[in-house]
Amino acid sequence: MRRVTLPALLATLLLAPPTAAWGPQGHRVAGAMTADRLDPGAAAAVRAILGDESLADASTWADRMRSDPAPFWQRAAGAYHYVNIPSRAARYDPRRAPARGDAFTALAQFRQELEDPATPAPRRALALRFALHIIQDLHQPLHAGGRDDRGGNDFAVIVDGRRSNLHRLWDSGLLASGRNSDARLQARLEARYAEDLDGPWREPDPEAWIAESLALSREIYPASSTIDRAYLERFRPVAERRIAQAAARGAAWLNELYAAGAGAAAGDAVVPPARAGWWQRLKDFLEEIL
Repeated sequence: MRRVTLPALLATLLLAPPTAAWGPQGHRVAGAMTADRLDPGAAAAVRAILGDESLADASTWADRMRSDPAPFWQRAAGAYHYVNIPSRAARYDPRRAPARGDAFTALAQFRQELEDPATPAPRRALALRFALHIIQDLHQPLHAGGRDDRGGNDFAVIVDGRRSNLHRLWDSGLLASGRNSDARLQARLEARYAEDLDGPWREPDPEAWIAESLALSREIYPASSTIDRAYLERFRPVAERRIAQAAARGAAWLNELYAAGAGAAAGDAVVPPARAGWWQRLKDFLEEIL
């Protein structure tokens, strides 16, 4: 048997295709900001489903579960993190969604399940956690890109002398370059976008979020494969703004969903999140510290 050394393992992880829009920090901050903007009815419904689990933790769950061997996670769920838009298309067309589904169709399906009082408690918890994650994913421009490079995964870049790709840079590299803790990043976004968060950004329509991401995706490709400080300084605020917008839209979507009383049926048991496999936990840990 070939022995795998720790350096080789780390190299594999660092060069592997990214699996999480925004990385754990971006999702956590967006989830925490969403929770602060829920109407009382939505907050009560979320608490009935998730119990004491925070929306910050719930936001990362769909990525943490990607190493789970269950057929749902290995065969179906991967396509729920993005939408594909032809390179020459002016917008996303839901009528052209693939038969296996995508982020748009999955979000619609999860909404139906959350509205249906007959949905079993475990499935209701999955639907809520995954729906929140999808809302955030759709605000990462390369999860709704219009080029034939797997959302920037095949666009190689060099960042601080290390090989990477544009998708990974937007998932976590831009935010990480700011060197902010979750609390510090959240405080900065709350202060910078106070009026927008509780006003014009409260847009619950996924097609509007996708249109924004598509437009941005056509502005963010660098002229050179070497990412310089000017690129980071220019686009880090853009990435941070998308995190804040995702938070506002998550709250708008949940508030609209629960305005009519949809949610967990009385007596539903709170379902704790399943734990991700050790491989995914190791990847998350490395993404946090590197």
